[in-house]
Amino acid sequence: MATAGSDRFEQFGALVGWTHEDLGDRVMVKVQSKRPGCSAGEVDEVRYFMTKNQAAVLANYLYGISGRLPQPAKKRRWFA
Repeated sequence: MATAGSDRFEQFGALVGWTHEDLGDRVMVKVQSKRPGCSAGEVDEVRYFMTKNQAAVLANYLYGISGRLPQPAKKRRWFA
């Protein structure tokens, strides 16, 4: 919601999907959400560009608040 004298707004919805694109040293994440009261096929899309470091910090934060642990890296065998 926009506030008087401000260009800022808040939007609420349910996350329904996301994709990403590797751009070398950056990542583009496309987030899809559905707002309350929207028609059945209406989905909002927002694209976020971030550094890979920002993406890692976000991923670790989401792991932390979800109560889950990241998948452990597979151990490399000596002949790999």
